[in-house]
Amino acid sequence: MPRPAVTPATAPSQQPADTAEHAAQPRPSAAPAFNRSLVVLDPAHGAQDSGSRIGDNLLEKDITLAFAFRLRSLLAARGLTVVLTRESDAATQSGSANTPLTLDDRAGIANHARAGACLLLHATGRGTGVHLYTSELDPAPAELTPTPWLTAQAAWVAASRQLEHSVSSALGRSHIAIVSSSASVRPVDSLTCPALVLELAPETADPHSISDAGYQERVAAAVAGALIFWQNQVQPPSRVAAAPSVKHTPTHHHVPVPTSTPQEPQP
Repeated sequence: MPRPAVTPATAPSQQPADTAEHAAQPRPSAAPAFNRSLVVLDPAHGAQDSGSRIGDNLLEKDITLAFAFRLRSLLAARGLTVVLTRESDAATQSGSANTPLTLDDRAGIANHARAGACLLLHATGRGTGVHLYTSELDPAPAELTPTPWLTAQAAWVAASRQLEHSVSSALGRSHIAIVSSSASVRPVDSLTCPALVLELAPETADPHSISDAGYQERVAAAVAGALIFWQNQVQPPSRVAAAPSVKHTPTHHHVPVPTSTPQEPQP
């Protein structure tokens, strides 16, 4: 799947989308109650999908899972409920160790939780610090019922941008380098929650510094602090019913036949 060009950092890698999928996407019509004290963490990749290689021997799927565990511990200690889309390298819902979660699986888990914040965790060897991305979709004034799958995030874009600002400010106060941008990469556009792609990069020019425990703990502590503050600020969008499609019956009009042949216009 082509990845959008994002400046100054590249968009996080994604699993390739099947060209035949999404013909009939799930459309959640009745959302569960909004839970502002719940956070969904989605450690990208897993199983055969290792993501990018960082340095000589680090895999993105391992970095994202390790960081998710650190962040979950800090959030749980502060009283938030945390849902992980995967808790092992298996990364499956079916139990098959060789079948990674699809992007729609991940979005479905997040949407079912109706969380106050959803963080899609990625890692890269490019640049330093933390790269934050929100959706490129134009904000929508309300959430439609049923929700269109591939643009579900539109109603949450404004909240997602506020979440990005909160996390970015917290990272800045911790003196962690930040790059903020937007990118319409899946599954962020299908999420019905304030959603943010958080891509962890190395702390220094040494790519292996990305796995330094102290560095990851500082990033996780800053993010956790922002999310504690965020749970008291976030407001879900209003929900409205989508207008039913109207079928128009063609109307045939009688067109009079001219009595003389029209003359062609002269040049």
